[in-house]
Amino acid sequence: MVTDDKSITALQNRNNAAYNLLYTFYYPGIEKFVKQNSGTPADAEDVFQETIMVLLEKVPKKDFVLTSSIKTYITAIAHNIWLKRLRDAKQITRLELNYELEDMTLAEWEQHEEKITQRNLLQRIFDKLTRHCVVFLTKTFLSGASREQLMEEMGYKNAHTFDNQKYKCLEQARKNNIAKIG
Repeated sequence: MVTDDKSITALQNRNNAAYNLLYTFYYPGIEKFVKQNSGTPADAEDVFQETIMVLLEKVPKKDFVLTSSIKTYITAIAHNIWLKRLRDAKQITRLELNYELEDMTLAEWEQHEEKITQRNLLQRIFDKLTRHCVVFLTKTFLSGASREQLMEEMGYKNAHTFDNQKYKCLEQARKNNIAKIG
């Protein structure tokens, strides 16, 4: 496979073959992620197209610097796009569910409100994190995958780099949590 530097140069020159290579190598993983998270193959195609649009916008800029592997960068963009769609869909669902609250007792309603408050706090913390950290922490703590699987999927070359990224993302979350409480 072509190196990341050559890929970036080809993308900056808007070489269609480079985009075709991205599809060949990275679309299957994105499709798998979307399908495992309540999506369809059509959703995965949409997410991948949006990912390519982000690349078309960002990569040609002179100040663009790739700080991870291209696989990690593309995967993070696609995961963020899909996770945002899921969050948006849940907000709509949450509004629809609120109409059913009329039959709740006061204690049930208070429990329901407490759960919403906890979810909203977590959402506000996630909203303050970088997209990469949202994807990283979600995958790390909610996917059930092993550390080795996650390292391979996210494109980390060694355990030290993975652990370092985990620490940085957790620190971001801690700082945002303290800011929210304080």
